[in-house]
Amino acid sequence: MIRRPPRSTLFPYTTLFRSPMVKFLFMVYNQNVFHPVKRIEKQDPSLIFEPQLNSENDLIWLKAKSDGPDGEPSWKPLTDKLDQFLKPYQYGNQYGPNVVPCNNGHVPGPGQVCSVDIRHLGMNCTKENNYGYDKGTPCVVIALENIVGWIPDVYETNRLPEEMPQYLKHTAMNGNPEKKMIWVSCDGKNPVDKENLGPFAYAPGPFFETYYFPYQNLKGYLSPLVMVQFLKPVKGVLINVECKAWANNIVHNQRDKQGLVYFDILIDL
Repeated sequence: MIRRPPRSTLFPYTTLFRSPMVKFLFMVYNQNVFHPVKRIEKQDPSLIFEPQLNSENDLIWLKAKSDGPDGEPSWKPLTDKLDQFLKPYQYGNQYGPNVVPCNNGHVPGPGQVCSVDIRHLGMNCTKENNYGYDKGTPCVVIALENIVGWIPDVYETNRLPEEMPQYLKHTAMNGNPEKKMIWVSCDGKNPVDKENLGPFAYAPGPFFETYYFPYQNLKGYLSPLVMVQFLKPVKGVLINVECKAWANNIVHNQRDKQGLVYFDILIDL
């Protein structure tokens, strides 16, 4: 068994929550499904991933074909966490006069929010298929944290950054230029991680649609999602994964984890 010390948080919560202003902000933000608590000065969004069993654990660890000590599969807590996270997105749970279907021809009006169709997250990454965890091909949800009023400044397809992965550039340049996207990339953090991670697939694709933004803390709002399935990760090896969001006004800062998220995958035999 591999044990690692928990990664430190960005600031001391016990001291921070003595502030009345921060308590107020927490209550406001707590209405959202992701419960993001933001420092007031923060302007650039970060990514989150699920399943995350607790805030200090960024390890997705499963034994693909082994049972846990209580008779349940070892991956069951992870799939339960995905079930819990995705429950507000299920059909019948998204309702209200201000919740509307959106596309590039229909953006939300004042006071409206876009529904999120999780059928677009793929047939493999479903509860019925155990999100691939029983087969050692885990699905991971990626989402942007919510910052009130933040509006993405997306790239023009002829002005993509040099450091963007080539496959993502190819996808952006060969798509509909009228569709404005926040692009998403995931891969191994280091060369050895890239090799061990193997192929992966995005659903509905490596992007967030911009008509979900800005987030205005409106009732019924749900963040758009990207589902990433890792198809052939090497077993018995700890794999460091890095996912990034791409837009002109998204900064990639490893120290503050702005514009990106890290997690580890371990499929133990």
